[in-house]
Parts: sequence; C-alpha cells; structure tokens
Amino acid sequence: MKAVRWGLAATAIAAVYVLSPLTVWFTLAMVPIVVLSSRGLDPDERRWVIGLAAIAVALRVAAVVGLFLTADHSQVPFGTFFGDEDYFIKRSLWLRNVALGIPVHAFDLEYAFEPNGRSSYLYLLAFIQTLVGPAPYGLHLLSIVFYLFAVLLFYRTMRVTLGRMPALFGLAVLLFLPSLFAWSVAVLKEPLFVLINALSLMAAVDLARAPSLGRRALAVVGIVVLAAVLESVRPGGAALTLVGLAVGLAIAYVAVRPRLILAALIAMPLLVAAILSRPDVQLRAYAAVQSAARQHWGAVVVSRGYGYRLLDDRFYRDLNEASSLEFTETARFLVRGIGAYLTIPRPWDAQSRATAAYIPEQMIWYLLAALAPVGMLFGFRRDPIVTGLLIAYAMLIAGASAFTDGNVGTLVRHRGLVLPYLVWLSGVGACELIAAIGRQPVPPLLTGLPRQRGMRSA
Repeated sequence: MKAVRWGLAATAIAAVYVLSPLTVWFTLAMVPIVVLSSRGLDPDERRWVIGLAAIAVALRVAAVVGLFLTADHSQVPFGTFFGDEDYFIKRSLWLRNVALGIPVHAFDLEYAFEPNGRSSYLYLLAFIQTLVGPAPYGLHLLSIVFYLFAVLLFYRTMRVTLGRMPALFGLAVLLFLPSLFAWSVAVLKEPLFVLINALSLMAAVDLARAPSLGRRALAVVGIVVLAAVLESVRPGGAALTLVGLAVGLAIAYVAVRPRLILAALIAMPLLVAAILSRPDVQLRAYAAVQSAARQHWGAVVVSRGYGYRLLDDRFYRDLNEASSLEFTETARFLVRGIGAYLTIPRPWDAQSRATAAYIPEQMIWYLLAALAPVGMLFGFRRDPIVTGLLIAYAMLIAGASAFTDGNVGTLVRHRGLVLPYLVWLSGVGACELIAAIGRQPVPPLLTGLPRQRGMRSA
C-alpha cells in the first residue's frame, strides 16, 4: 500500500513537472527555507512564523494562478501584473532563443542586447528558461522565493539583535503589506535586490562581530562579491552596499559614545561647509542636482500615470531650464523631495480609484514612518551595529529615489525598497511605546475603582 502511495505521489509530481517545472523547484526551495527559518524557536513562536510564511506563500501562489486564469491568451502571450514585467520576460526569452540557436526577429535581436536596461537579472531569467523551457508564469514563483527568503533572513537577524516582538512585527508587515505583496510576485528586479541586500547586511554584522580573523576575512569577501553582483543587477548597487556598510558602522560607533555624538553634531555642519566651499565639489553637487531634476522632469512630463511636482512651475515647460537652477530653487526642490517622499500620495489629493484604494496602506506608511525615529533611539540600546546599518541603508535607498521620482506609482514601488530596513525600527518603536504605556498608572476615573494605598498599577 505504501508503495502505491509513493507511486501515485511520484506520478503527480512528474505530471506537475511536465506542466510547470518551476512549480516543483519552487516547492523544493520554499519548504527548507521556511523550516530552517523556524529552527530553534519556541513552539508558539515557531507556529506563528510557519503559519505566517505558509499563508504568505499560499496567497502569492493564488495570485499567480489568478493571473494565468484571467489573462486573455488570445490577445497576449502571457499576463503580467506590471508593464515592466512584459519587458523583462520577453527580453529574457529573446536571450534564451539566441543561446539555443532559435531564430529571432531582427528587431527582437536588437532589443535583446540593447544597453538600456541591461542587467544580470535578465541573463538569470534567460538561463533558467534555457534549463526548464519558456516559463512566463513560473518566473513569478522565482520572485516569490527571492522575496520570502530575504524577509525570513531579515527576521532571523532581527530576532537575535532587536528582539522577538519587533521581528514578528516586521515579518508580518513585510509579508502582507499590499504594495510589497504586489511586487514580490512580479518578475521585477526588486525581490532579488532585497535578497542580495539582506545577505550583505548579514555579512556586515558578521564582519563587525566575528570572533576570528578568518571569519572576518570571509565576511569581507562575501561583501565584495555581493556588491559586485548587486552592481550587475542594478547600476550603483555596489556603491550602495559599500557606502551603506561604512556609514552604518560609523553611525554605530558614534551612537554608543555620547561624547562623540556631541562632537559629531558640532563638526558635521563645519565639515559639510568646508567640503562645499571647494569649487570642484560645488560643480559636482550642482551637476548631481541638475541630473536629479532632469530625471524628475522626465518622470512627470514623459511617463504615464499620475505625477507630482518638486520643481518650480517654470521648469516643466522645457527640460533645458534645469540648467538654470538657482540656489533658492534648489533648496525648494530638495525640501519638496523629502516632503513628497514621506507624504505622497496624500489622501486628500487622490486622483484615481487606484490611489484612493491605496489610502489605507498610506496610513500604515505614516504610522511606520512616525514610529521609526522612536525605534532608532531604542534600537541603539538593543543593538547599535544593526540599528546603524538599518538607518544607513534606509537613508541611501530613500535618497536614491526621493529627488528623481515624479510618478506616484513609481514612488510607492521605490519606497517599498526602504521598508525592509525601516520596518524593524518601527517595530522596536511600537514595542517600546506599548511597554511605556503599560508601565503608566491607570487613572481611577478610567477604571471606575478607587486607588488603594500601596496598590500597584498593572
């Protein structure tokens, strides 16, 4: 009887593999990831982690199945959640066909190797489809593996360093926040980007705390390799990793030394002023601001969708006007960029049904952003190294998009890349505030009972 059951199971797996090989590989990857991520936890916590991960996987797989069932395959070869996915999937299929010697159209051949949008991510997708065949829907499962693996890695790191409850808080938010859910099932670079950054952060923590020189050397090698991989996935990724590491460790070093904090607060404005006083630095800074302004202009004027403005009105008439940015206009541009990054889309400015549907999540974003500063203060008490790294990575990723975006949808998507770092600090802030409220005495008026002498408040 047992042999029959094993035979039926093998037949079912073989049938599924014929229909969708990546579905089988997806299952073989997700089961050990979830099991290992819950290893060593208390029974109650282990049930929570496995339950949350299982629900997250089931919902994402259901979304991919729903995409397949609702796509009109008489009109399109495959369905997608976002427009950019179509580009990634088609281009990777063209690269696959070239590798296998399958004839492709001349225009497709040109687009397959065009410099714009070139990324190692495309070659990864092409390589996988070379092994298992065209898999426009199976590639969504690859994104799910990348994202959930990254989130569970973050969870394990934060549980040890920042505490169990902040870690569970962050895990729940990252698994079920709607915007993160959406691009975690999409064939985009974001899931892989988050995974590589999670590995980089773990290597940075190991570098700072490794007990032996050999292990630290191994962590350095890992950081360099991951930085190179991230650079191949997204230009500027290596700088993000290395600068984030340096800045994060510097923040941690200063944060645990009160005298250095005061000295840094005094010296930082003087240092910035001294650096900006050099003409060559001024030119580079001005060129960087102009470049950001031009990218923002393109996102507002050229891109589809709903835009928002950071520049004065005169700049949107002609792109070349960005070359005449004055000091006060630059200051307004930078201040508006920070404000827009934190507040857009504003609930009272909803311009579409999609934006109105996003308002509940925007309220969650406001709450997370408000809790993060509180979490930063208490995070340094719990683990200064991890807190410093989270702050540094969040600031650098936010700075990379705050002044270049001008499309509401793109801003929401890019802002989601900050949440894997910010949410843990928000969790620390929430836990500390709840604990502080719990320590406060309850006023007799609220309890309806007279306070007796010597009675301790709950």
